[in-house]
Amino acid sequence: MEIQCTDKKTFELTDGAGKLGHISYESLFTHSGIAVVGNEHFEIDTAGIFNSTISVTHEAINVASLQMSWKGDIIIFFQNSGEFILKANGIFRSKYVLEDSNKQPLLLLTPDFNWRKFNYNYGITYDKKPENILLVLLAAYAANYYIAAMSGVY
Repeated sequence: MEIQCTDKKTFELTDGAGKLGHISYESLFTHSGIAVVGNEHFEIDTAGIFNSTISVTHEAINVASLQMSWKGDIIIFFQNSGEFILKANGIFRSKYVLEDSNKQPLLLLTPDFNWRKFNYNYGITYDKKPENILLVLLAAYAANYYIAAMSGVY
């Protein structure tokens, strides 16, 4: 699996079989956007004091939320399937590991910065292929959020 930035606002999740979904931001300077998995559209928008929480809704129903912890980890909480944590990993904190609530690694996102296009693509490695495509897209969204937050963009 990999995530390719097709333009500055769209990130497509693909594997050997083709396109699985994508995230599209409203603009370059906002966290708001949509995640598309198959025919389903999920709206991503900021909420809470200081826009510290990001909510994911489907047909006006909250399905998930994202929030950065005091440790710098990003917690992804699904209403139906529990909590996941995206942590920066590696010597320079340049890779991102997604863990379940039992601290078991589910996947590893490895960013690859393209200097020509000035954007990030992500390689995704895993032991067991993830079935929840929305979770993979939100992990990439969280990695983008983390990179932007640590570089002082937001």
